Amino acid sequence: MKYKFYKEEIAGLITLGALPEEEKFNAIFRLSSHDWTPKKNQVIVDEIERSKTRKKEEEYIWANEDVTLYANEHGVFLIDEIAIRHGEKNSEKLGLELTHEEFISFMKDFKKFIEENQ
Repeated sequence: MKYKFYKEEIAGLITLGALPEEEKFNAIFRLSSHDWTPKKNQVIVDEIERSKTRKKEEEYIWANEDVTLYANEHGVFLIDEIAIRHGEKNSEKLGLELTHEEFISFMKDFKKFIEENQ
């Protein structure tokens, strides 16, 4: 998965996020927010690590208004809530499945970007 991080300021509000190079990874764009901190990022990374042994019924769930993340022993799944609200029917555009390692690697890169751009 390839992506570029961005920082955008509108009316004094700074948003940090990621732009994926491939459309199939668009759900990571939905992680963009004005309230990212290194600590918030690390909590998610820690929970993803713990989810590696969690059954489906015990999965870690995290969400913002644009994306919902589920993580359990099978991996990490992001659901694009914006696509759902806009009536998208193609299941490949509604969700993104990643390994724990892929998502953790992304989040560690993102954490570094957050630290550099606070």
